[in-house]
Parts: sequence; C-alpha cells; structure tokens
Amino acid sequence: MPAPASDLLSVFSALPSACVLLSPDFVIEAASDSFVAVTGTPRANMLGRHRSDVFPDNPNDPTAHSVADVQAALERVLATGQPNELPAQRYALPDPEHPGQFVEHYWQARNTPVLDEQGRVTHLIQTVVNITAETEAAARLHDAQVREQAAREAADWQRSELSRIFEQAPVAIATYRGSSYTIEFANPLVCELWGRNQADIIGKGLFEALPEVAGMGYEELLDGVMATGEPYVAHGMEAQHDRNGQRETVYWDFVYVPLYEDNGSIYGAMVVATEVTEQVQARQKIQELNTQLAAVNQALQESNAELLTNQEEVLKVQQLLEGNVAERTKQLQSALAEAEQHRINAAQQQLLLSQILGQTPAGIATLTGPEHRFSFMNEHYQDLSGNRARVGLTAAEVFPEALEQGFIKLLDQVYATGEPFQGRDMPVQLTHPTTGQQSSHYIDFSYQPLRNEQGQTLGILAFIVEVTDRTLTRQQAETQQGQPRDGQDAA
Repeated sequence: MPAPASDLLSVFSALPSACVLLSPDFVIEAASDSFVAVTGTPRANMLGRHRSDVFPDNPNDPTAHSVADVQAALERVLATGQPNELPAQRYALPDPEHPGQFVEHYWQARNTPVLDEQGRVTHLIQTVVNITAETEAAARLHDAQVREQAAREAADWQRSELSRIFEQAPVAIATYRGSSYTIEFANPLVCELWGRNQADIIGKGLFEALPEVAGMGYEELLDGVMATGEPYVAHGMEAQHDRNGQRETVYWDFVYVPLYEDNGSIYGAMVVATEVTEQVQARQKIQELNTQLAAVNQALQESNAELLTNQEEVLKVQQLLEGNVAERTKQLQSALAEAEQHRINAAQQQLLLSQILGQTPAGIATLTGPEHRFSFMNEHYQDLSGNRARVGLTAAEVFPEALEQGFIKLLDQVYATGEPFQGRDMPVQLTHPTTGQQSSHYIDFSYQPLRNEQGQTLGILAFIVEVTDRTLTRQQAETQQGQPRDGQDAA
C-alpha cells in the first residue's frame, strides 16, 4: 500500500481531533498534531510502524488486554466496512521520561473506515479522546459514594443495635435534649418505673411529663451536667412518682451522662438508673431497729439495776424486822412479789426483743466470748447460713469459708477493741451445706460490741443485709458509662 501524498499528511496533521490514519495492516501512516500531543509520542516514532508496536500493553500488568481489544475492533471494521466505537479503555502508554515504565490512561476510541469507489476499505481512521481525568474523578466519586453508603449503613446498624440493646437493657434508660430536657428516648423499663406510656412522654419536656419530680433537685443536677460536661452519680436519691394509681416515694441509684454533637457541643443528657426503694427502706428499718434495740438494752440495764436495789432493800427489811416475825414475813413477801414482777417485766422485754429481732428483714445474730459462739440468730440469719448456725457453735465452725475471707478477723478486732465495724457492698463467698459449691454474694453488715455494766465487751451483735441484686445492677450501670455516647433519678 503506497504512503499518502505529503499534502494529505499535512492536512491530516492539522485535524483538530486526536486521530491516526492506519493501513489495512494497522500500520500508522499519518497522525494529527493533537494525537501526537495527547499520546506524548513523537510522530517520527509512529509513522511506518504497526500500531501495537508503538502502543504495546504494559508488560508489567498481567491483566492488560487493550491491544487485543483494539485489534479486534479494527478487524471488525475491516470485515464489515462499518465504524464502531469502543467502550472506555484502560490503556497504559510508555512514559517518555522513564523508559521501560508506563503511565495508566483511559481512552474513548472510535474506528472509522475509508472506502474506495468499490466500497473496499483502503484505510482506517482511529480517533481517540483521553478521558483519564473524567474516569478517575468518576472512580473517586464512586468510591466516595460507596464509603458514604457503607458509613450510613454502619451508622444505621449501630443506631439500630444500640436501640435494641437499650430497649432490652435490665436498667432504666432515657435520653433528654435541650434546656427543657425533651425526652427523645425512654426504654420500656424506665416507662414502667415512671408509671407512664412511651407515647405519652416522648417529645415532652422531662418535668412536663413528670411534674411530680419538679422541684426535687433534679433540674439543678441536669443543669450542672449540661454546663460542665461532668457526669453525676447518685445513690439512693428520693423521688416522687405517680404510678399504680397513687403517688409513691421511691429511691434511685443513677448516673447522668452528657450527650455531645459531632462538633463537641453538649446537646443533652442520658440517664441510666436502677430503683433501690426496697434496699433503702430495709436500711432505714435497720436503723430504726438499732434505735429500738438501744432503747431496749437501756431499759434492761435499768431493770437490772432496780432489781439489785430491791434485793438490797429486802435484806435491810429482814434485818430490821427480826423482832417481829409476822411483820417481817409480810414485808418480805411484798418485796419478793415486787422482785418477781420486775423479773416478769424483764422477761417480757426479752420476749419483745426476740420478736423484734426475729421479724427484722435482715440477718441478726449474737455471738459471745472471744471464740464468738452463737447465742441467738433469727430466721433471716439462718437462711443466709444455709441453716448451719447452731447455738453454742463458733462462727468459724459455722462459716469455715469466712476464715480466709477475713470476717473472723473482723470479729476478733471488734471484740478486742470494742469499736464497731460497718461494711457496705462487701463481697462474700458462701458454701452450700449440701453441694459444697460456693456462690458469690454482696452484703451490707455491721458488727456491734455488746458490753456489761462495767463497759467490758462480752460479745458481738451482727446485722447483715444481702444486697447482691443492687450491687450487680449498679456495677452494670457503671460499666455502661463507657459505651458509645448516645445521661440523678430515673427521671
């Protein structure tokens, strides 16, 4: 095939589009200035050479197949005499500044036949457009959209999962927004403890939805959390709630946690709470019983002192009435009757004390002597010991597992020093008497020395309240403070 005339080459070079003129054997016979510029390949390096030799596949890319794709498209033009257009092609070009290296490009190519008078293909014109910038921009946009969609899906999943966890949490949870503390979320448990339905409170201000707690100090606590960003933890705080058809006084362990916007500003608060009304009332009852017990002990001491005085008076009467047997006998009988009445009174006081101790909703026991032998225990204490406690046995014999846990040393300390001891949320391992298995418990307890009239310690009074449920619930609430942000009463 003869080469085109020089004037044709000049005209082809001046074409505004980036194109090359190929022979039916795909040898480059002419190239426009735009093609030279867009490919970065000098015209002298192209003319008279096969297209695939000038623009080979990147040998370092085993996936490259652009030469074959373009070759197949050109052969279809030869076979059909019809133009065709290739989809966007990833076609690397040799890097003129770094021999042996290639620069990745993307191209849009159109192949057009040149026909003679008989309709035979004499040449092919290949026109290319470098779409690398647009393709890479589109790829970056697509990647960004994929990442954004993945982020949205992850955020939606996290919100859904967090909502599911909050809905099923065994603690009361609610979130508030803004200075009026609008309730945005309230799980079923907090609604139950507030005595409200979700539909009646969501979207309302906290103290609008729960007017009975207004003025009890919760406003100031929430304001402080919003202003400082510091969480607030409360134990056994009193509140009023209208539930079960009446207004009830309840007590809460809770934490207020600030909630943050993406820019770091505080927009609201979350509350995680547990009702501890029963535990607080039990503690109050124990305090009341301690007061009653102190009064009974005082009465017993006064009764004993009075009985001793009466016995001394009986002796005096006996001495003074030695000369008058009848009168002496009469007065002696009167004194003895009075003494017997004091004894009866003392016995009744002892019975009353036993009834009080037996009905107290706490484990109560008395231990005597330095060996701490049981002299009394109520039913609650027996339940706690697994029915192992017996009058006359020592604390170490009933609770051998308490030795290594330090409770016997505490009894020794109270007996030796006469100073009482109080423990709160103390962990203890108790052994089941039948299975021998140990179980974990938490207790509030006190060891109170029992003294004689001279102030000497004769024994120890033990008060024990099991608070396992309260302690585990509080520990769980404290653990949840470290969860994702999403803040005193369960209000």
